[in-house]
Amino acid sequence: MTNAAPPFSNPATGSMLPGAQVDGAGVVPASPGTATPDLATLLAGSGRPHSRPRYPLRRADPRFCASSSSPEMQRMALVAALSVLIAGCSMLPEGRGVSRAPTPQIARPAALPAPSVADTRQCISALTQAQVRFTPVPDQVFGAGCSQLGSVRLSTIALTDAPRGLNELAISNIGPVRCELAQRFAGWAQFGIARAAEQMLGSPLVKIETMGSYSCRNIAGSVKLSQHAHANAIDIAAFVLADGRRISVKQGWAGSNQERAFLRTIHASACKRFGTVLGPDYNAAHQDHLHVDMSGQGYCR
Repeated sequence: MTNAAPPFSNPATGSMLPGAQVDGAGVVPASPGTATPDLATLLAGSGRPHSRPRYPLRRADPRFCASSSSPEMQRMALVAALSVLIAGCSMLPEGRGVSRAPTPQIARPAALPAPSVADTRQCISALTQAQVRFTPVPDQVFGAGCSQLGSVRLSTIALTDAPRGLNELAISNIGPVRCELAQRFAGWAQFGIARAAEQMLGSPLVKIETMGSYSCRNIAGSVKLSQHAHANAIDIAAFVLADGRRISVKQGWAGSNQERAFLRTIHASACKRFGTVLGPDYNAAHQDHLHVDMSGQGYCR
């Protein structure tokens, strides 16, 4: 009977592959002086017995003795095993097996620079010359970054070019606002809103109803302070005419053609005067008012 070649022998000669020796237990590592190739050398082998790299082999697994004696089969088995290991590593979660959700970063709003004393004095002088009635508000800094600096409280705005002799426009429910905002608002009321009401609605404007100005709070759905927290914003809800009509943003934005045209005209006029203007088309939180403030660079929605 012909003796079978050892499991890790050269099938052509029956001799052991270079770099391995046999003892009573089977194939064992070669002597300490035998060189061990790197992974790139193993994967790049030509497959010919005489050109195979020299590397130590561990004890043969009986399951593969009958089918893996070919050098080509040995290389394919090695590549398959490495592929499984690499794929398994890619499925491990980060952090030693513990998945950690990213920590949310809480935005800290940058404080608005306080208006200088000189700027506030110049603004107050301009309001006085424009025949705007107001009361200066002492500077105050509150908790959570809120403040009222260089602010005034508006009462009435003169309508110097009113065609029917009405010379004052009332402002309701308004709190402290920065003087620069008050000055812009007064000009918008005099030359934007009042003129549009007379020309488009056929009746003089007698009152602007607001939903307030200063409020120490964040922007809705955000961790950032609102411009209201710095007395730098006004929310306008409605406009009252001399003939008794009341044009509200909530009802008029989708109301008659006349109301729709008036509200969109004054909205566009506001965009030329304020840094940010938000209306019902912006989101549901502004469906009932127009928001104007001095931040931004002409953001108009």
